[in-house]
Amino acid sequence: MSTRDSDNIRYARRVALSVKPEEIDNFLTKMRNEIFPSLRNQAGIRRMYLLRTPGESDFVSLTLWDNKSYADAYGTSNSFTKNTESVRNMLESDPAVTQFDVDLHDVNAEDLPAPRTALKKAATATRKSVRKSRTKTKKKSTKRR
Repeated sequence: MSTRDSDNIRYARRVALSVKPEEIDNFLTKMRNEIFPSLRNQAGIRRMYLLRTPGESDFVSLTLWDNKSYADAYGTSNSFTKNTESVRNMLESDPAVTQFDVDLHDVNAEDLPAPRTALKKAATATRKSVRKSRTKTKKKSTKRR
């Protein structure tokens, strides 16, 4: 388990959202372009996830916080009210908020490369594989002549 202070997450907020099926694209655009960027500016926020039940229109917004005080401050803020109101017409029912203490948080941070590094490595491996494949194809076509 990571023991670095930067990974010391203590509190989580779960907001369950049932989105109207015809509004899913608009909802995702709003979350991606407006709500998550506004959350990044909240004091104490550490992680944000938008989870979706496969093939359904039920979502969970999961946010991880330094502590309960930060999560509560956001939950009672104008920002939370504004964010909720901005998607309310896309929802089938009112969002349901549940809060949790985080007793264990372990993402093996020391063992995993940072997301951009992992993507870069995957892209490099793919390019090498494509080049290798092209080289084999050229060699085969040269032998046939």
